[in-house]
Amino acid sequence: MSPANAPSIINNEITTVRPGQKLKYSQLAAREKRNYLFDQGIRATAYGPGEMPDVVGGVIQFGEDALKTYAHHSLSRSLTRVSDEFEVPTTKLFHTYGATAKIAFVPEAGTPYSGLFREAAIGLGRFSYAGPVVGVGIVPALGLKFLIDGDHPSENVVAMRMLDSQQSHLPLAQRHHSIFQNPFTNILPDPSVTNVVMHVVKKSFETVVETGQGLHQPVDNLAAVCTNGVPEQNVSAPYRIIFNPTREARGASDPTIDFRDDLARNIPSGTVIYDVCALDEQQEAELKRQGIVTVEDLIPHAKKIGAIRSESEFIASAYGDYRLFLKHNAKFIREEFRQQAGAAAH
Repeated sequence: MSPANAPSIINNEITTVRPGQKLKYSQLAAREKRNYLFDQGIRATAYGPGEMPDVVGGVIQFGEDALKTYAHHSLSRSLTRVSDEFEVPTTKLFHTYGATAKIAFVPEAGTPYSGLFREAAIGLGRFSYAGPVVGVGIVPALGLKFLIDGDHPSENVVAMRMLDSQQSHLPLAQRHHSIFQNPFTNILPDPSVTNVVMHVVKKSFETVVETGQGLHQPVDNLAAVCTNGVPEQNVSAPYRIIFNPTREARGASDPTIDFRDDLARNIPSGTVIYDVCALDEQQEAELKRQGIVTVEDLIPHAKKIGAIRSESEFIASAYGDYRLFLKHNAKFIREEFRQQAGAAAH
């Protein structure tokens, strides 16, 4: 199935959400947006048998797309664009092919954080590989899109474990393809010195964002607004969040098959896939002074603030691969790109 099979849906007149009413996308409530994107976008363009794009090869195309992205400043546009869709069907340079489900964030009682962190926020979750396995190894990622009521943009976050292959630091006997093998986080370590491809990726990001911030995705945007669109007056956000795979998700996952098939077959609606944990900046700085730096070592010191639960099946689809847009946080974007876009970053 080609990008042409992923038409825009958010600019359509919507008659399927509220019987007897013709609505714009911007008039929908958060739950209605989520269901509309999933039913009319993801499910409607699901790949049939033998149609899923290859996640293993494609190294030459990956390199060509990387050069185009650098030359045309596509990264800066992706940081400043405000939409739930790409304007035209687009082959994503990173996180190209994946599988998407409806998800919900279920907060712990008494969370110290504001906005979506203290609500039962709902949205879409998309798992993907960062690039072709032959070129970069198995580098899985999670993109979350939380929908907001009415004429307000969604809030997004992208999390990974690292830019190196998730297999590279493990003994051969423990290497496999499950996306639940490692926790994900919003602040990544530098890639290994031998990982030339991902050092180029990091350098490319730092042509658009401040030096040293290419691997940091702040989550203050999630703390700054409520699901009903009302801005928070006193924003309180964690410095680091960690998505720690639950025993249920790890146990259900089959690491011997394509991760998209694994998600579709083994992670049904209602599965709690992550415990969400948080650290404040001062707390992490103190842990770093003690030599505690890897995300696995940080987990015992982090506070659980909620969980991520699937609320549908996972589907690999043309809309998810070529239309669905997951925005990176623009907090650290360089001023010249901010001015060009006329964008106010979170």
